[in-house]
Amino acid sequence: MSAKNLRAAVAAMLFSIAPGAAHAAGEQQNLEELRLTVINLLQTLVDQGVMPREKAALLVKQAQEKAAADAAAGAKRDEGAVRVPYVPQTVRDEISKQVAAEVAPGVVKDVVTQAKAEGWGVPGALPDWLSQVRMTGDLRVRIQGDIYSKDNTPNSILDYNSINANGGVTRASAADAAFLNTTANNERLRLRARLGADANLSSHWQAGVRLSTGPANDPASETQNEGTTAARYNVGLDLGYIRFVNNDAAGFQNLTASGGRILNPWFSPTELVYARDLTFEGLAGTGRYAFGSAGSDPEARHQLFATAGAFPVQYVAIDRSQDKWMVGGQLGAKLQMTDADSFKLAAAYYDFINVAGVANNPSYFTTYNATAPQFVRNGNSMFSIATVAATDSSVLLYGLASNFKVADLAANYVHSFGRYALSINAEAVENLGFDQKQILARTGQLIAKRNKGYVMDVAFGDPTPETLGQWRATVGYRYVQRDAVLDAWTDPDLHLGGTNAVGYYVIGDFGLGGKTWTRLRYLSGNEIDGPPRFGVDVIQWDLLTRF
Repeated sequence: MSAKNLRAAVAAMLFSIAPGAAHAAGEQQNLEELRLTVINLLQTLVDQGVMPREKAALLVKQAQEKAAADAAAGAKRDEGAVRVPYVPQTVRDEISKQVAAEVAPGVVKDVVTQAKAEGWGVPGALPDWLSQVRMTGDLRVRIQGDIYSKDNTPNSILDYNSINANGGVTRASAADAAFLNTTANNERLRLRARLGADANLSSHWQAGVRLSTGPANDPASETQNEGTTAARYNVGLDLGYIRFVNNDAAGFQNLTASGGRILNPWFSPTELVYARDLTFEGLAGTGRYAFGSAGSDPEARHQLFATAGAFPVQYVAIDRSQDKWMVGGQLGAKLQMTDADSFKLAAAYYDFINVAGVANNPSYFTTYNATAPQFVRNGNSMFSIATVAATDSSVLLYGLASNFKVADLAANYVHSFGRYALSINAEAVENLGFDQKQILARTGQLIAKRNKGYVMDVAFGDPTPETLGQWRATVGYRYVQRDAVLDAWTDPDLHLGGTNAVGYYVIGDFGLGGKTWTRLRYLSGNEIDGPPRFGVDVIQWDLLTRF
């Protein structure tokens, strides 16, 4: 019911219950009670802040004016009419039921619509920009168990993060921190919490920030281990960006450009190269071109896209020639073959500049300390950048043996079956920067060429199982050789993260309602190249929600 009809309804009620409008004393009393009820209802809406007082006064005034006009018109129309002095109670009851059934839903709907449009109950002091800001967040509570193979050898895999932090293997060993755990099963509670704000500044400009838990030095994971003697968790800025967007006349987004700390700009259907939690520092832009038939959804068309980006990996103040960067480009296409079938394919090249270690000069023990990585996980080939003459613990560091120039091919196919969808993801890489002769000259080590990897998974079920009873099942296989990708940025879960790993994973999601769902993951991984053998199964049970 429109506002005009609402005013007419109020006017009719007020007119009908005006003194002298009823001919029987009992009926007059009932109508007087109804009139008082309407007045009390309007007063309550005003008192609760739902309707401004001026709006209520205006409704009453308009109703009175309409009642007076209708009374005059009715008197003229009723000249010479024959009046019926009595209407049976059963008839009156039936009319009341019909009016209530037909009018009440429309009145309620119209009042709610008008309240939303005019902001009833919202303080007028709120700034205009607040309506353009959207708060977002998500939480994940995880129970995780790491079950190590009984065939694993203890103290067999060096912990290069600890070694570089402590100043060499000897000092890390003294702190009982030189080796990764490979034998003692581990159970823990973990939490990931993120809170962000996105703002539409205009039709072309957007901005956003997001805070997240997680280790400050781990780029690929925002998950915090619980058990800190109730100490506060680390919370850091994982997103902070300004974005330019442009849409064509049909509403298709054909250009985006972002700067700051941004979400992954690449088409990455798996975690082969980049972990899900990884965010990028730098600049990136994507251009898209749509063609083919257009329906009501401007995105449901064939598309060509191109993405380019430049990202500082490490800023080295003492020698800018040692700055580490990643620059990349990606070309791809999305084919909307039918309403139920889509296929996406993209090829990319990622060049990681200056990430390989450089041995220090015997005369200057710290010249190339910055070539040691700030974080590694496990798998990449490493070598000591310290010279034989070096004794200072500050230079007993390890660096990456290989350069990384990664060629990547990624694909995704989706077929919808009503509410369900079948999704197939595949990705393969080769590190073109691996040069065995160059590595031998740099490290003095003859390292076997292990520079390829691939991942494939298949999922079926509800695309986003957040409603109660919805579900989704995924099974996948992962094979990543030692120097195929940077172990610091790839998947942190299978084989406890990193490279030089082969294994499979099974995932089940079940919706609990209210944008809340539970997930059970089983990831079984083994080392590709040994000895020693390093196998570990990871079980993760998650409770997730987003808002």
